Parts: sequence; C-alpha cells; structure tokens
Amino acid sequence: MERKTPFILLGILLLFAFIINNFDFLLYPYNFLKDLIYYPVLALPNEEVKISNTLNSSIITGLKDDIENLLKLNNVKESLNDFDYIKATIISRNREYWFNNVIINKGKSDGIEVDMAVIDSYGLIGRISSITNNTATVKLITTNDITNKISAVINNGEERIYGIISGYDSKNNLLNLIINDSKSINANSKVETTGMGGVFPSNILIGKVFDTIKDTDGITNIIRVIPESNIEGVRYVAVLKRCEISNS
Repeated sequence: MERKTPFILLGILLLFAFIINNFDFLLYPYNFLKDLIYYPVLALPNEEVKISNTLNSSIITGLKDDIENLLKLNNVKESLNDFDYIKATIISRNREYWFNNVIINKGKSDGIEVDMAVIDSYGLIGRISSITNNTATVKLITTNDITNKISAVINNGEERIYGIISGYDSKNNLLNLIINDSKSINANSKVETTGMGGVFPSNILIGKVFDTIKDTDGITNIIRVIPESNIEGVRYVAVLKRCEISNS
C-alpha cells in the first residue's frame, strides 16, 4: 500500500491540474503545433503587416476598376453606326516604350487589319500598326513619332477649330495640338477626331483642352490636351471595324 501511495497522490495532483486548467493540458500537442505556426506570424513587424494589407487593398481596387472598365466598354454607345467593335485585351507592353505601343490578343484571324482605330470606354487609344494571325500591335496616340499625327477638332463653344495632334509630354500627360488660329480657346473644350485622313473615324473623343501656348508668330498656337483615356493603365480596348455593306 505504501508503494502505491506516491502514484495515488500523483494521480490526484494530475486530476486537480486538469480541473483547474479546464483540461487544457490534454490539448498540449495541438496547442504546441498551433503556437509553432501562429507565433512567428505575430512576430512579423507591424510595417510588413501594413504593407500586406495595403497590397491587398490595391489588388481589390484594381479588380474593381477592371470590372468597371469592362462594363463601360461593353456598353459603348453605338455612335459609330458604320463600325463593329472587336473587343480585345492588352497582353504585352514594353516598359522602355510604355507610351508608344501595346500588343492585344486579337489579330488577322479575328478580322483585325492595319490602320484600324482602337478605343477604350473613354476615347481614342491609337491605331493598329502591325498584325500577326492572333495578335496585333497598337501604336498609341501618345507615341512621339513625326508620322503619328491625328487630325482633330476643338469644339470651342459654337466654333469648331481644326488642327493636328503631334507630340506628347509624358511628364505632364499632355498631347500637343497645333492650330493655325489665334483665337482664344476655352479650357476643358472637347477635342475629337475629324475623320480626315482615312484612318480615324470622326467624332471619337480624344481629350479636353488644358491650356494654350502661343507661338512667337502670333498665329500658330499649341493647345495642350489632356487625354480622355488612361493611356498609362489601359487594359481593355475595342478595335473599330467598318461594317460590311450587304447587297441584299
């Protein structure tokens, strides 16, 4: 009996410990594994946790923007009645020439042809400059190329003032519109395509007037235009294809 006494006392102590600790001791293996995984996470600096939360918030915001732009593009008003819309996604962009060209996931097999105009849900993006069977390269309106000129018109109140868009200031995100007119141009006046030149259809919104830089000759003005589309972050576009006229 004396030999059993220590074991009996030990059993009583263990039972008492189980009771006062709500039997947590029985869960020791589980708690050990949980703490092994959980506490290193708690040990992360607060700044890293903040960065992670900020990143998640940015991703969610980006997804919302993508959905909004897709919905807008899907509901583009059919103001260009003579054209069909071939919807496409930008799949590639060269960082060194970010404002020059993008590549879309539609090509010759989808009916894409060189010089077709490209828009997004807000306005003009550019034109098709080259194609493969399944992809196409879009030359953006922000390309600083002397051959990249767009015939445009300013809706200046009741006046329509014509000019040529040529050149882009990437630092200030402004297009240069050259006009041979000394008239005062109202800020925020809409700038649209004229349809002249046979590449871009008329009445496609390009942007709005930001300000005017008068040339020394007193006649030629450089109108700085804010692009309506977010050229820097555009992802979804539509290529304008002229509808085929039925003979029936």
